[in-house]
Amino acid sequence: MSDGPIVGQVAKLVSDREVILNRGKTHGIAAGDFVIVIDPETTSVADPETGEDLGGLKRIKAVLRVVEVADKLSLARTFRTRKVRVSGGMGSGGISNILAEPKYEVRVETLELDPLAGRPLSEDASAIATGDPFEVTTKEEAEDQRTVTLWR
Repeated sequence: MSDGPIVGQVAKLVSDREVILNRGKTHGIAAGDFVIVIDPETTSVADPETGEDLGGLKRIKAVLRVVEVADKLSLARTFRTRKVRVSGGMGSGGISNILAEPKYEVRVETLELDPLAGRPLSEDASAIATGDPFEVTTKEEAEDQRTVTLWR
């Protein structure tokens, strides 16, 4: 086993919350592992003047948790939730709403970029595409990553 994180690629987009990864038990993936999907456009940046590889910044597309594992592949799903104000309180429009007690809903993170995208999610509407690289990460890092995905 190598010293670095287990890396691979998204093999298939399953739904608005799930993907299949091209790594499984034989590669060291286990149910419960946390995975970050990385924007490949930010992993290597070339200097526009010299063409030299300047390195890159790790822009995280999504954070997932492995829920099922086979020998050569695994299923990973979004898992993070967020409490979102949906009505009431300041900035909600109208005097009655300003005076009303704010109401909140728990939203689940999806892989969608477009709020009108249907299910199953096409790659054009998804933050994740087939071939995107990923790497296994810790629970602490997974819970604290900023992503480009939509919360519903």
